[in-house]
Amino acid sequence: MKKLCLLFTTSVFCGSVFAQTIPMLPKEWKGEVSSTSIGSANKVANPNQSAKDWNSFDEARTLTILRQEGRHLDLALKHPRGEVHWIATISKDGKQIMATDQGGLSLILNLSGNSLSGCGAVRGTKGTFDDWFNNYAALCYDFKAVK
Repeated sequence: MKKLCLLFTTSVFCGSVFAQTIPMLPKEWKGEVSSTSIGSANKVANPNQSAKDWNSFDEARTLTILRQEGRHLDLALKHPRGEVHWIATISKDGKQIMATDQGGLSLILNLSGNSLSGCGAVRGTKGTFDDWFNNYAALCYDFKAVK
């Protein structure tokens, strides 16, 4: 890592060019998901499970931070039919979170104060090419920290 040094008339200051401002996040977040899909990429999280064509829904979600170690997160996303496990990493500037799950979710969330919002995508989770090719969704999440 490179260092940036500034010379003042009475002293020298050296600091990292990439200063980390990693926030400790609140444990619980309430909000919703808005999903548009073809088929059903995730049979558990999608209330329109039997849909084989275009479908959409908006539904409440709760995001819980199970563990935070610096920039690394272990998360649980709760919905009316169960829970999905996510892992995530906070960007060095503390403004974005990249999250994924075992089903192939790819999601970027923007962190601003007590708001967390962003969008991503997921494909079929059965493990077959046919399922992956024919079931996919675009998802957007909006959360507010519970105080």
